[in-house]
Amino acid sequence: MTRELYWGTIAWDGYDEASEGIYTVKRNSLQDLLEDVNYYMDYFKARSPYVESASKEVGNGLDFRKTSIEADITEVVQEYIKNKTRDVHGK
Repeated sequence: MTRELYWGTIAWDGYDEASEGIYTVKRNSLQDLLEDVNYYMDYFKARSPYVESASKEVGNGLDFRKTSIEADITEVVQEYIKNKTRDVHGK
């Protein structure tokens, strides 16, 4: 049995360590990840968030951690967010 997990991390900078932050999303499909990262980018809009990283993990069997293969999909998620922002603002 093959299982996929998708991770996305949103971050924002602050004026010191106390005001910096990250929020990580884990979803079972790429579409769900894209939609939720987009949602949280809007949710944290006042903090000027950015997509820090995103990855896809594929595993087999019951012990997912021992058999997973990871792929960096950060650019895919960043491009999706960029296009969504362009669609909203008409640019």
